[in-house]
Amino acid sequence: MPDHSPFDSIVIISPFFWNFHDDMWQTTHQIAREFTRYAPTVFVEPSALWNFGSAEFRVHRLFHSLFGSRTRSPQRNLTVFHQRSLPLGRWKFVRDFDLARNARCLRGLLKSLEFRRTLLWHSFPYWSEALTEAADHTLFIYHCLDHSTREEEVRLIRRADVVFCVSQTLVEKHKLVNPHTYLLPNGVDLSLFDSRRAAETPRPVDLPTNGRVLGFLGYVNYHLDIELLLQIAKAFPDDHLIIVGRIPTNETAPQGKEKEALAALRSQPNVRILGFKPTQQLPMYLHAFDVCLIPFLRNPFNRECDPLKFYQYVAMGKPVVSTPVVVAERYREICYLADSPEEFIAQTSNALGEGNSEALRQARLSVAQAHSWESLVAEACKIIKENLTAPSAAPV
Repeated sequence: MPDHSPFDSIVIISPFFWNFHDDMWQTTHQIAREFTRYAPTVFVEPSALWNFGSAEFRVHRLFHSLFGSRTRSPQRNLTVFHQRSLPLGRWKFVRDFDLARNARCLRGLLKSLEFRRTLLWHSFPYWSEALTEAADHTLFIYHCLDHSTREEEVRLIRRADVVFCVSQTLVEKHKLVNPHTYLLPNGVDLSLFDSRRAAETPRPVDLPTNGRVLGFLGYVNYHLDIELLLQIAKAFPDDHLIIVGRIPTNETAPQGKEKEALAALRSQPNVRILGFKPTQQLPMYLHAFDVCLIPFLRNPFNRECDPLKFYQYVAMGKPVVSTPVVVAERYREICYLADSPEEFIAQTSNALGEGNSEALRQARLSVAQAHSWESLVAEACKIIKENLTAPSAAPV
């Protein structure tokens, strides 16, 4: 733990479950794992969904919600807290009942763990205020991961001692509510996304054995410009377009023209949609990509997001072609920005023609090094401490 740390325990309220077998590692997973190096940490999972049509629905989560243990400890200094949930959670009285009993159990857990000077790290502004009250915290940090219009989020931001946002766009928006708002971008696990180690790993058998590979990693949802992917597949018929990631079937599934484009994309002879791959396998696929793609639609979510895939791509030293998301604009000197389908295709061609530029590869690796989770959490702790010792900071 850092010298004179203002906290000796941590509670993280997360939008993600601590289960890496059927989901990718996300921001709060990585932050929790880093925080365990500082102090005992409790990771609060969201409630299991009873909506069978949701992409987040898992039978085992419902079973665990009804009959499983409240807690488990997957690693040293980490306790995962499972919330209970009943069906018909869309009804307010059912949701309030679940929140109340989960808050009571969380309060009891923290008391049994003898948490005293607790840092509450909050990343999930959905019916969570009761959990916030359950954690008798010394410090309250709100970490904004993406676009939201919920009034609950505004209340949380107003209450927070410090607000962190993953993009500068979000910083500018939330600084109007809380002046103690700072940029804390996403990062990358450098021990996993290691280009040298990936080079020594056998090539996945579901990848083509020859030819150049254009690759996309991530959810194929309604934030993705699938029409653009279709144009890319047609523009480079002698190359392979590989898509690694889930295609949701719920409300986040591709819609309208994007849904039609997905059907057309599946029929292209040079396209392979490989579906979900566990996070541990992703470096093997990224190593095989000649060019990595971020073809996002222009919408409020994408204007405020900070895609993890960008940092994973550059950690492997790969050229990236992207629509104008904030992180690509910030690091335009190491990637290829495109503002139209025609420009995206031209920039993809430029990226393919980049060759083995060691200077660009090293520049990308340097950006990835600056975005290691270890350095990001250390920076967050530094900002928290500076805010608490500043003359204008309220006493805790």
